[in-house]
Amino acid sequence: MDRKLTAILSAAAISAMAAPLGAAPASAATPTLGVSASAYGSYAVVGGVVRSGPTALVSIGCTTAFGRTVNGSTAAVSLPGVGSVGATRTSASTSQGTTGHSSRASATTAGVDLLGGLVHADTVTSTSSASRSASGALTGSATSRLLGLKVGERSLNAVPAPNSAISLKTSTGAALATVYLNQQSKAMVDNDLQVSSVALRVVITGRNALGLPIGSRVDVGVSRTALSRPIQGLVGGSGYATSASLANGAVASSRTALAYAACTGGSGKATLATAGVPGVVSTGTTTTEVLSKVTTSSRSSLVKSTIAGPRVLGGLISADAIVAETSASQTGAGAPVLGDSSRFVGLRIAGLPAFSSAVKPNTVLTVPGLGRVTLHKTVRTARSIDVVMIEIVTDRVFGSLPTGSVVRVGASTTSVS
Repeated sequence: MDRKLTAILSAAAISAMAAPLGAAPASAATPTLGVSASAYGSYAVVGGVVRSGPTALVSIGCTTAFGRTVNGSTAAVSLPGVGSVGATRTSASTSQGTTGHSSRASATTAGVDLLGGLVHADTVTSTSSASRSASGALTGSATSRLLGLKVGERSLNAVPAPNSAISLKTSTGAALATVYLNQQSKAMVDNDLQVSSVALRVVITGRNALGLPIGSRVDVGVSRTALSRPIQGLVGGSGYATSASLANGAVASSRTALAYAACTGGSGKATLATAGVPGVVSTGTTTTEVLSKVTTSSRSSLVKSTIAGPRVLGGLISADAIVAETSASQTGAGAPVLGDSSRFVGLRIAGLPAFSSAVKPNTVLTVPGLGRVTLHKTVRTARSIDVVMIEIVTDRVFGSLPTGSVVRVGASTTSVS
């Protein structure tokens, strides 16, 4: 579970679930440091579907620039089927001084009530930090504090033992959930010191009157920081299965099965049993895999999002599978090499002839009853490639999505710097 969370948040995370990792240009000849920091208040997955995306998300992602601070906040939020959380404040920062470099992230959430009040806290705070001294020593710390914490009928210490777990049972003694407290992680991963903290995590483990599927999960108080050894350059990348945004760019449906490539090297994976945009897109199992490598002479990033059985409006657009796969690499001071292995398997659009797997990039269609559809949308620069396999700009209202909303299915982006 921690590994999956690390993959989802990897190297900067979900920057408002909106933008791929950015990186400040780094000289191919001069070693520099990479840094990232991110935090959010809560995140809920019910039955394999994200029901509440990261709240008050802040992120400083995959950059060589220090001296930044980002703050975020949200009002109270309902977590459908799971409970509610109160107002959240978050912060991410990086700094550089005579004593060295550092990054820090924190999230504080008030009024946490989950599973009908069986899990409660007045305030939940998570903090993570990473530092590199002037002499080059890397250190990190992760802390959690849960004021007014109660699990079932038990009142618990505000600072639980690191990585502790409590079994929560129903009134009949049957297993209901496992409550994880003060989860901490600190490790060197390839070139990075990665530090993370999840103050509170609840995972459903048995049948329950709330109708929550086994495996459903809610996290409260998440922070993460990373700081690298001296490196020759950075890479970036991210991928996801589905998303929706309003015409003004506001997020209407968070990116599902989202994973980021670690900017100084690493691997990860995010998997959901089903994903989609309510009322518009549904899918089967989706998996996003990321792999990046940074050495003294080369950099590379690969992002692959595989989506089984996507369906738009019950089959107006459908496919057996969609694969969004891009790569970027650079050796020494040579020119970056960009790759695109994205493809459709069994793509079908009602009223149109069958499509081959190799749809020409940036194919634009008008689909009656839906809107403008771009297949295999591709944007290239000298150092990056961005692919969205299906992008729909709606021409009418679909549920809570107004006319002009943008729905995306199958996305992958990679870059080197």
